[in-house]
Amino acid sequence: MNDTSSDVDDIFANALQPEADKPVFAAPSNEVRREARVKVKWAARVQLVNGSVVEMRVCDISESGIGLVGEFGITPNSVLACAVAVPGLNDPRQVTAAVGTIRTTHATVRGPDLIYGGTWVTKDAGAQDLLRQWIRRLRG
Repeated sequence: MNDTSSDVDDIFANALQPEADKPVFAAPSNEVRREARVKVKWAARVQLVNGSVVEMRVCDISESGIGLVGEFGITPNSVLACAVAVPGLNDPRQVTAAVGTIRTTHATVRGPDLIYGGTWVTKDAGAQDLLRQWIRRLRG
């Protein structure tokens, strides 16, 4: 589903509606991304444990995970709703919301930023395919 950037707010607003049956906390996980990561600078929104939605930046992606940068504290080992604004492969002005849930796996402090690593718990099929195409393109 491609939408212009003016529709991104609506995409994210609908994508991050809380669902009562989703777990808020998850058991600690030792999962580590084994695939190659590629660096990106994409916008993202994450719904925190308290229900608030915060703006973050995606700093890297892989087939199974995501790196997020922000100034907000995220509870370790949380399962959170996440929506990433992925530019179109042929037209970067066309934005697709890659929607899913992530499990935070670690946090690193770098200056004023907090960098979170996470693994995808769920993501829609279209998002998975688009992310895979971007990874292939950026790996060259």
